[in-house]
Amino acid sequence: MNSTDALQKWLALEHEAVWFYAQAGGRFEPLTEAARTAYGAHVGAREVLLGRLHRAGVEPVGTELAYAVGKLRTPAEARTFAQGLESRIAAACLALVGGFEGEDRQFATKALRRAALAELTWGGRASAFPGLPA
Repeated sequence: MNSTDALQKWLALEHEAVWFYAQAGGRFEPLTEAARTAYGAHVGAREVLLGRLHRAGVEPVGTELAYAVGKLRTPAEARTFAQGLESRIAAACLALVGGFEGEDRQFATKALRRAALAELTWGGRASAFPGLPA
């Protein structure tokens, strides 16, 4: 996978995160504040990725109408989904860390850190190597 494909994969996950956190925050009152914070972080990341792809002359991957989140009946189920989503975002960022240099690598590393911390926020377990399979 080249860096453009990796950025597109990451962007697709950011689209999913923006969609999901709006849903979770609206459906589960105990998650509203955390979902609002996560939503803002993912909107910001998505905008940066869109800008990078546009500057590279690449048509960014679009959003889906909806995402396969399964049945989320409780805040606990939404937290579990959020953990998995943040883990997938961390993996997407990690794929770019090794392929980038300089400022681009720093950008991917900061995003990896943010995703790893977000996973913890939603109840995930700390990992020595975020983004890698446990």
